[in-house]
Amino acid sequence: MRALLLAFTLVAGLACFHGRESQAQIQAQTQTQTPSLTVTDRGTSRTISRRELLADPRLQSVTVSYDPVYRRAMTYRAIAVSEFLKGTRIGDDDYVQARTDDNFSVSIPADLLVNAARSSAQAFLAVEDPSVPWPAIPGTTKGSAGPFYIVWRGGTRAEISSEYWAYHLAALTITDSPFKRWPGLAVAADVPATDPIRRGLDRFVAVCMACHRFNGEGEGEQGPDLARPMNPVDYFQPAALRKYLRNPSSVRAWPEQKMPAFDEANLSDANIDAIIAWLAYKARQRR
Repeated sequence: MRALLLAFTLVAGLACFHGRESQAQIQAQTQTQTPSLTVTDRGTSRTISRRELLADPRLQSVTVSYDPVYRRAMTYRAIAVSEFLKGTRIGDDDYVQARTDDNFSVSIPADLLVNAARSSAQAFLAVEDPSVPWPAIPGTTKGSAGPFYIVWRGGTRAEISSEYWAYHLAALTITDSPFKRWPGLAVAADVPATDPIRRGLDRFVAVCMACHRFNGEGEGEQGPDLARPMNPVDYFQPAALRKYLRNPSSVRAWPEQKMPAFDEANLSDANIDAIIAWLAYKARQRR
């Protein structure tokens, strides 16, 4: 009987030990999985947890009149990006590479993010409180836009590319401008400053480059390279290409399609023509 009790006690002790071990493992995994955001400049890197950001006294209520991801007005708890990046080393011509948890990335002019006097738009880092979750993104299975999301108050939709509303944000990295990083995108010095080709390059970087590379240059992985093996101007009729850039589904549709339609407020007819002018310019350079 004494031996039986001893065995029972030993088994119970082991079960209790393993129970505590499992709880510790679960707690460690939970801590590891706590959402965090990494910020890297040219010399330092720091990681900030959602818990820290939600406790930041600079957090404020921010209402945006139109959120292109949710397609309506939204209110967030958010920190001005100019405040959030205070102390980060940023050069005058630098960009901020915003990378999401699915490796989507977009280059945003740092001056636009941190210099409120530059335009009427102000950027904020919205932080999702798990106790008050945001709604799911309409028409997707991606859940909400959180836990971190760059949102914009003020400015025009033509000024702030819809790609600059970076949701599921995972990292912000200070980099050279795309024009320095990928010189193959460049326009020759003899192209006049007012030529639509230059505007086309600017709009390509702001609107297209988050998803597409050009002749291997860039980081976009969501869509095909727009110079390899052929430039779109070499296989699209001009009218069809304009229609395709406005709304891809109006030309062709496929199950894995990711490219959205762009309304006039986000991408004007003049800017579509400018992008096509830049694509045609680069195609002529290869001939």
